Parts: sequence; C-alpha cells; structure tokens
Amino acid sequence: VLQYLKHSEGFKEYMQYWDDNIRSEERRNLEKEIGVISFYGQQVKYLNEVKSFARKNGMRVKLNTVDKFQGMERNIVIVSTVRSDKYKTAQGIVPNDNPGFAKSPERLNVALSRARRLLIVVGNNEFFDHVKDTYSGNLLYHNVIEEMQKHHEIIDYKTLTKYVR
Repeated sequence: VLQYLKHSEGFKEYMQYWDDNIRSEERRNLEKEIGVISFYGQQVKYLNEVKSFARKNGMRVKLNTVDKFQGMERNIVIVSTVRSDKYKTAQGIVPNDNPGFAKSPERLNVALSRARRLLIVVGNNEFFDHVKDTYSGNLLYHNVIEEMQKHHEIIDYKTLTKYVR
C-alpha cells in the first residue's frame, strides 16, 4: 500500500507542499508522517518491515496499535484490519469468525477517525461485514463497508499488486 501510495498521482506534490510551507523541521516531519495502525499488537510486530520500506523510500511512518494511537492524528492513516478467517489448531485448520479487539465500537471509532486527509483501510470486507458489536449484537462494520463501496474507491489485492512497482 505504501508503494502504491508513493507512486500515486499527486503524492510527490503533496509531500513537497509540507517542505515548501512549514519552516519547523519537527512539525514538517510530523505532517508528512503516515500513520499505520492495527487492532492487533502481534500484527504491528509483523508490520515493522513497513518502517524500513518507508525509510528507504523517503517516507516517515508512525506504526502502532489502534489503542496506542488514540489521541493522535496524521494526514494519512492506513488502518490494517487484516484478520485471518482460519486458524491452526492441533486438530487442523478451523474457521475463525472472531475479530478479537476489532469488535469493539470504540476501537473502530478510533481507527476510522485518526486521518485528517486520507484514510486507507486494508482488510477483508467479507470477513468484517458479519462482525457484530460485542454489546448490542448489531452489525458493526456493515454500514462502514457499504459507505466505502458507495462513495470511495475500493481496490482489491490483485488490482493493487498490478500497480506496485
């Protein structure tokens, strides 16, 4: 996703804007920093390679869990909701319909409200479309997914990989 973003139309000009208009290096770096967040701490550990890719490509990344990102904002935020719909047990591979921490409406609110200008959500919308709120039993992501499908561009993984250079 970072590679796609880096090569997207206008990204270079967007980053140059901060260099041209903010004198304070600290603030300029903060404005250019991309937030990458996940509901799952273990996934954040796996995403550490994102930081090295970003550094090599002149990008800055703030990587953290949704809980630790609470109270922070970035101009661009990538939310990783990736969760496997299967897991391995002693009996073999079994279905998984439990989104863990992602079934909390408060966490969803934090995750989707951290971006000032661009929010990118990475995940399996088929898996999350059926997730229910722990407290009320209402579908938690269904309306979000519907709105994204109506009003925003959704890029599937196969299409995304065609653009990655």
